[in-house]
Amino acid sequence: MSQGAQSMALLMFISTVPIIGITIYTYRNRSEPGGRGFLLCLLGMIGWSMMLLFVTWPTRVFPISSNVAGRFFFQLLVAFGWPLFIWEYLGREPPTIRHPAVVAGLGFSVVTLLLTLTNPWHHLVLRAATPTNPAGISELVTGPWYFVHIGFAIVLAMLPIGLLLVDYRDAHGIHRRQLVFLLAGWVVGFPGTLQTHLFRNVDAIPRYVDFTPVTFLITALLWGFALHRHQLFSLVPVSRRQAVETMPDPVITVDQDGSVIDANPAAQALFAPNSDLIGRSFEEFSRAYPELHEGYRGDSRESTDVTLTANGEKQHFILSVRPVSRGSSQAGSLLVFREVTALRDREQDLELLKEIFTRLFRHNFRNRLNVLNGHVTAIESQDESGVYATETDQIRAVSEQLLAHSEKATKLRKLVDSDRRQERIDLAAVAREQAECVLDDSAATVTMDVEEEVVIDGNPLVTEGIRELYENAVRHHHGETAPRLLVSVYADGGEGMFVLEDDGPGIADSELAALDLGSETSLTHGSGVGLWLVDLIVRKSHGSFTLDTETDLGGTRATLGFPRADGADSA
Repeated sequence: MSQGAQSMALLMFISTVPIIGITIYTYRNRSEPGGRGFLLCLLGMIGWSMMLLFVTWPTRVFPISSNVAGRFFFQLLVAFGWPLFIWEYLGREPPTIRHPAVVAGLGFSVVTLLLTLTNPWHHLVLRAATPTNPAGISELVTGPWYFVHIGFAIVLAMLPIGLLLVDYRDAHGIHRRQLVFLLAGWVVGFPGTLQTHLFRNVDAIPRYVDFTPVTFLITALLWGFALHRHQLFSLVPVSRRQAVETMPDPVITVDQDGSVIDANPAAQALFAPNSDLIGRSFEEFSRAYPELHEGYRGDSRESTDVTLTANGEKQHFILSVRPVSRGSSQAGSLLVFREVTALRDREQDLELLKEIFTRLFRHNFRNRLNVLNGHVTAIESQDESGVYATETDQIRAVSEQLLAHSEKATKLRKLVDSDRRQERIDLAAVAREQAECVLDDSAATVTMDVEEEVVIDGNPLVTEGIRELYENAVRHHHGETAPRLLVSVYADGGEGMFVLEDDGPGIADSELAALDLGSETSLTHGSGVGLWLVDLIVRKSHGSFTLDTETDLGGTRATLGFPRADGADSA
């Protein structure tokens, strides 16, 4: 029996050697999600196996109570490490040490270890009939607390399985293969820890026979294979996995070595419909897509437009590359391809439509109006008695109004096409300058209440917008008295404000509604295009534009708000 026990002990030792190698690798990657729990599992397996080796060895190495206490300690490492491993692997935040469940579990563990070490005084863990040098744990005469400890460990071992099965249902590709190896390791290791309780009832099996370390070896090899072949630590499942799987936009994950470690079905269908994209080098498959190859930069946060030809059709994407971080280090890159093919086609259609209208306003429309004005001038020169003076004045007024619309439409086009460049603008100076223009060109009176040095950041066409408000107020004034305008410029916190009030007829509700909707069904209002121009200039300046009739002058109040320039004094 002594020789058989020695052979069994040697087998146990040999079984722990590969586990030690996997443990060293895991220790170096302990900061990875799941790394700490996995490390606890492996350390527990090694210590557990060594305690079994010591109790199996023919001569006594430790007192049996100390040996069982050591084995319980390492069993608890596995029992706590396994749930922690799965919890972190699935991307969940681990509970803190102060969590009630953790405190209760640790408290139970301390009680178990103390009861085991003091067993000779109470025999709650091992009965007094237990041999002082048993041939194996099958000869232990167990007490009630021994089974309490085993039940506690079984509960902890079973809890993560439900999480893994739920995650497996929605997983695919490399993630599903990882789950297969995790579950396979558990299926081998968990029953393996209980097999001695079955062997003890079979008289034909020697008491020293215990294959728990061998099952640990198989479990560690399965998990080690998942580490090496399926990058167990290279991909963290996230709670939005199903959203990524079903989204129509391709998503690819590339590790630091440039290998594709995950791709959702949309990416698989786009880049490798007849083969597996996962595991391939990014450099390899991106050679067929020069724009993708050029647009990919692992540390870039810029979005890049790429056009890819797949299945004979051109598709347009906005490529966003984002780093995938593990702690303070970058573990890889996430490539998201937002398909904008329909958007780009629509933009081309709108660009064509814009060019048509631009040519219409710039050439045909304006040229025809100039011809019309020429005929009006000819009629006026021949109508010395002024018989048609009323008609020609009306024709000329309508013609000039349409020409003004044409000019504003051209400005609108330029504003739409302009970049987002902002410049510093002295709002008080602009208000005074445009007021002087109104005074020079009309009989209007302008009352100014202007704070000095209200400097804003705005679109270069802000001056055009303010000029339009002045002209609009004067143009739409009706009555025998001259137009009265009240202009205020002041700072309001982080905004520079321009307010213009007039004594005109006010603005129609229909025109206010059209401005609010950003659309116009009929250009019957003389100010329609002008107000659109003002509104767009303000929006391009990241400001605000409101119209109301809350003015003591009885007309309309226009209020513009712009962000104040950096360095401007706050009011």
